[in-house]
Amino acid sequence: MLKAHGLKCVRGDTELFSNLEFSVKSGEALVVKGDNGSGKTSLLRILCGFSHPVEGDVTWCDESIFRHDSFRQQISYVGHQSGVKMDLTVLENLSFMQRLAGEGSDASKLKELARYVGLFKQRNVLTRKLSAGQVRRVALAKLLLEQRSIWVLDEPLTALDKEFIVKFELDLKNHLDKLGLLVVTTHRELKLPEFRVKQITLS
Repeated sequence: MLKAHGLKCVRGDTELFSNLEFSVKSGEALVVKGDNGSGKTSLLRILCGFSHPVEGDVTWCDESIFRHDSFRQQISYVGHQSGVKMDLTVLENLSFMQRLAGEGSDASKLKELARYVGLFKQRNVLTRKLSAGQVRRVALAKLLLEQRSIWVLDEPLTALDKEFIVKFELDLKNHLDKLGLLVVTTHRELKLPEFRVKQITLS
């Protein structure tokens, strides 16, 4: 159970949100909506433990994430910035992600993953030469490499084509079916089982 307790976030002189309370458990998705500047990205960063709220706390299994030694090791985060190395090829990026995930090098697995995300033909192309949608695919591939229990995604559908979105939505559903937890911001509707989805709107 990931739980927010009276969260308050301030950026500069602006209060983005306060007294924010919610909970989401394994097998569920929390969809965060709101206008630009409402604090969606700031909330995700707090939930990951990257930044602290002005007030309140976030707990995982009833323990503050800011005192939970292993919490961050359970998170896969994909933000607005893709986080890929633009001067590495697709395969080199996947290999780098694989090492960060603590796995040994497995070239065949990486090629299969490149094929799965539709980039097998571009596997040896420098990432900076790819389209925005292709770069996004490389970034999202790390979710499948890391195999972590909590996925935190900031506008993951940006620049993706309809065909890949269908495949990605299936990956999200499979993650929930395996009792993974998902927190996601999106301006577009995600096709996920309604009984697994909670929603909050920041204003």
